[in-house]
Amino acid sequence: MLLQVKNKRGVSVVIGYVLLIAISIVMSVLVYSWLKTYVPSETLQCPEGASIFIENYSYDCTTRKLAITLQNNGKFSLAGFFIHVSTSPESEAIATIDLSSRLSDGGINQSTGGSILYKASENGLTPDSPNNIKTSTFNVANYGNTLKEVEIIPLRFQEEDNKKRVVSCSDAKVKETLVCN
Repeated sequence: MLLQVKNKRGVSVVIGYVLLIAISIVMSVLVYSWLKTYVPSETLQCPEGASIFIENYSYDCTTRKLAITLQNNGKFSLAGFFIHVSTSPESEAIATIDLSSRLSDGGINQSTGGSILYKASENGLTPDSPNNIKTSTFNVANYGNTLKEVEIIPLRFQEEDNKKRVVSCSDAKVKETLVCN
């Protein structure tokens, strides 16, 4: 009789553990399905036809200034751009140095969150208008004359689900090899 009581207590402990594991699994499935609603299902993309062109650049190794003139040659207005440079002479090198914090053009543009935004308006670089050309100047004193390539990725504001979102136009990325003047 004493042996049977011990076995019953052992079974109730096992049932408790099984219930605890089952409740944990159900809770994790519920939390996962709830959190899944916060992650967007599709990534935002720029419309086809968004494009930017490096019209001119000036890389002065003595004053350590880089001035880039960009033109919107696409179909849609742009809000600004991401700018990265590479110090590697290889043509396949990835431009990883962010220059947005080195902006020094006197208040025409503003550096925000790793990007350069035009202050004129929301999507200030419009196509087919007198103001579709903008020049930005950067202080590159820390890099001397070691910069080899610049990479520009345009960005724009788009409305999605009644919210304004910043969209990176990575398909419209442009590169230019830098040479000191």
